[in-house]
Parts: sequence; C-alpha cells; structure tokens
Amino acid sequence: KGYLSIDYQRDLFTYNQINMEVPMRKNQHGYNPQPYIFRKYRKPIETLFSQLCDQFMIRRNYAKSFDGFKNRILSKIMA
Repeated sequence: KGYLSIDYQRDLFTYNQINMEVPMRKNQHGYNPQPYIFRKYRKPIETLFSQLCDQFMIRRNYAKSFDGFKNRILSKIMA
C-alpha cells in the first residue's frame, strides 16, 4: 500500500533484514511493469483485505496499544 520510501525500505533491511519490494507507479522514473503473475493475484487479495476490514470494522478500533489492537482483532476473527 504505497510504501515507496527508499529510506523506509533501507531501515527495514538494516534493522530486520527484510527486503521489501514495492512496484513502482507508472509515472515514476525507472518504471518496469510487474510480471503478470503478480498483477493477476493482487486485485483479489486487495479486495479480500478490504472486505475483511469492512466486516470487522478494523478502521474503527479504539485500542490503546498494539497488544490491545491484536486482542481485539483476534477476538473479532474468532467470533
């Protein structure tokens, strides 16, 4: 979801050894089209996440900490 910051990607790799690859947008320099296999599965995955967010009202969550957020999400999924 738009994590295009090079600094953010470098920090992830430096501290956690996570190599995050983000597809570039069409209006950016050095744009290369995504392989078909990624384009094919991206929309259904985004649709599923959107439906789950709406169904479980994830955006309207009043947790005070990450543990509270995690517990609320788990309780909504388990219910």
